[in-house]
Amino acid sequence: MAKHYKNEGIMKFLTILGGIVGLVWIISGFASLAGSGFVPIIVPDFLPLERFLTLIIGLVIVILTLLVGIKPDKPLPFHWLVLLILGILLVIFQAGIWACVLLVIAALIGLIEDL
Repeated sequence: MAKHYKNEGIMKFLTILGGIVGLVWIISGFASLAGSGFVPIIVPDFLPLERFLTLIIGLVIVILTLLVGIKPDKPLPFHWLVLLILGILLVIFQAGIWACVLLVIAALIGLIEDL
């Protein structure tokens, strides 16, 4: 049985927005491998292969984030803890701090409702 939050609409909006922001950062990361990135690189010390693998993993996490926002409880449960973990993973795998901030805000809304 899935848990429904009172502010689920706001949480979904923030999750989808965070996924879109993360997707922009990931696309910019791929573009920077070719030398034409439009968003500054956070950690420029990666080797190209390491950066490529990090961006691939980040793309998978961004897609999971978007799926959690669009189809709750289908690939992953729509729970505040899952949103918090996805937000942290977005920062680790080069999807940008703003995507993390949006997901952490959505997670905090869910946490406050659980209390």
